[in-house]
Amino acid sequence: MEKNSGQFFNELKKDVVTYAELKLELLKLGTYERIGKVISILSYGIILMALALFMFLFLFLALGFFLSNRLHSLSAGFTVIAALSLFLLGGVAFLRKQICTYILNLVIATLTANDKKHRTTDDTIPTGETTG
Repeated sequence: MEKNSGQFFNELKKDVVTYAELKLELLKLGTYERIGKVISILSYGIILMALALFMFLFLFLALGFFLSNRLHSLSAGFTVIAALSLFLLGGVAFLRKQICTYILNLVIATLTANDKKHRTTDDTIPTGETTG
């Protein structure tokens, strides 16, 4: 009887250790996935901002030359564009907290979307059944 209980507890110990190792591996993989998603979103944002920068640069250059032609003065046309740029920069500085809050909420939503997806799939498993 004692031999069977000792063997039972040894098997139970192995099962608990295996379970803990698998849970740790699952946690690491989940963390890697989240980090990958955040890096991909940040990379996409940087690429998008670089393209927007070039778009606005060429748009403002074209608008500066157009206004210079209309105002018959190169300096007057580009002064209007500089004033417009300063106005936009001031607007972004004024809305700094709202922009930071929006970006923070976007990152948090991305990180928690994976948790919600896993919760809904875990809730559909009937009690008493095992997966895998």
